[in-house]
Amino acid sequence: MNQMWLKKIRVVVSLIFLVLTTLLFVDFERFGPPLAQAVRYPQFVPSLLNFTQTFALAATGFLLVLGLTLLFGRVYCSMICPLGTLQDIIIRIADKLRKPRKIKFKPQKSHDVLRYGILALTVGLFLSGSALALTLLDPFSNFGRIASDLLRPLYVVAHNGAGSLLEALGLYGPFPLTWKAPPLATLAFPTLFLAGLIWLSTRHGRLFCNTLCPVGALLGLISRFAIFKIRIPKDACLVCAQCSIHCKAGCIRLKTKDVDFSRCVACFNCITVCEAHGIGYARPTPIKLHPSPPTPFSPGKQGVSRRALLRGAATALVGWAALPELKPVEAKPHNRVPTALVNHKTWPVAPPGAGDIARFNDLCTACHLCVGACPYGVLQPALLEYGLSGLLQPRMDYASGYCSYECHLCGQVCPTGAIRPLALAPKQTVQIGVAHFVRDNCIVYTDHTACGACDEYCPTKAVHMIPYQDGLTIPEVRETLCVGCGACENACPARPHRAIYVDGHPVQQQAARPTSKPLEREKTQGEFPF
Repeated sequence: MNQMWLKKIRVVVSLIFLVLTTLLFVDFERFGPPLAQAVRYPQFVPSLLNFTQTFALAATGFLLVLGLTLLFGRVYCSMICPLGTLQDIIIRIADKLRKPRKIKFKPQKSHDVLRYGILALTVGLFLSGSALALTLLDPFSNFGRIASDLLRPLYVVAHNGAGSLLEALGLYGPFPLTWKAPPLATLAFPTLFLAGLIWLSTRHGRLFCNTLCPVGALLGLISRFAIFKIRIPKDACLVCAQCSIHCKAGCIRLKTKDVDFSRCVACFNCITVCEAHGIGYARPTPIKLHPSPPTPFSPGKQGVSRRALLRGAATALVGWAALPELKPVEAKPHNRVPTALVNHKTWPVAPPGAGDIARFNDLCTACHLCVGACPYGVLQPALLEYGLSGLLQPRMDYASGYCSYECHLCGQVCPTGAIRPLALAPKQTVQIGVAHFVRDNCIVYTDHTACGACDEYCPTKAVHMIPYQDGLTIPEVRETLCVGCGACENACPARPHRAIYVDGHPVQQQAARPTSKPLEREKTQGEFPF
């Protein structure tokens, strides 16, 4: 039974999902809108969390995955999961660098206590109101952080460099992309996770999927009851050991000719390397296979050298380090004397549509899709602003940008429903926080200098200027009109502590709609904001 075509289908489908998912994270402005639903729908954890909130048909992708698993086993792990495909690419590169005579993989222990223990811990924490385990181990979210935090800056450099080259040749290049660097500490987790994934994949194949991934553990349980499984008819096997050597899950035991299908990731490598066709995808009733004469096995030549791989990695690191951090527009003039009063923020500011911060922390898996899609760069990964349970979840960082009055994109792209999708009009009256004015930090008070940056950029005129002295005006905040967008804080020239700042609400509230609203201006590099 020749089933070589199974692996070809798997490779094509997995690469399609990998490319589409990567484009979704690195260039949402250009590729995101048409790809978002198609990519998010079959992702298991985001779909499941979204369904618990909406019960919508568009959030039933996890049911499709469960159905496919009952039919064919863990095809989600081999075709749909982008982190699984990334591991396959790492394994492929390692195979090219591995010595020809060295055995690729060996049968591995099942580690049932570890993998099912992690699954039980993840479910228990989620039911108790914490998504921390999902944040740290969900494959889609981990791939999202790798793509958004580590790959996107390299993509921006390459994209803008190609555009500059085309313009130098007299051609119209693509519109340049922007990227605002998150706090360096938030990059530590995706960097360490990627390094660990590379080590595990190189040494032990898909060990992450069969020990640490809660999705893999759950689908492994279900795949025990799959209709179609990898089977080795005893009268067809020649005991050449090629299937066991090439099994990246280490789930084939040649002595007993058994396949632990709960750990099989449906890569079909075993089928392609068996020249006698002594292994195949079959129903529970074994199908008698007729072996054909084997041909001598000869390993392929090495196509990639270690030096080339290191050179490529060094080039990528240099490109990332050379990427300039896009800083917010600096308001002029600056204060001559540094400000002394610290802004005391009691709550972080969650994205509009998060509603209750506790609910937001329970549902968000920190995939950073909203971070990559935010056109103003105000959404940045949190450290401990939400507490440990909100590690790496997005928060409003008004030092990086502000929430545009005319934008509601984050709620439209959130795959888990942690940020509820809001139409533009309702979003414009959601009060995510309130601006507070600190007179002793304002340069009108400290330097006796005219300024109006906060009033100029406030879209609702919650911040407006009132007479002060000697013809100067000073800001005043009307809290009922403030939506907490942070435009005032972002534009304030006082340093190091700003004269106006936004304190978040633990439960988002409703602001009054202004009777008249000036058109919001677009900020450009080097422009004075007043």
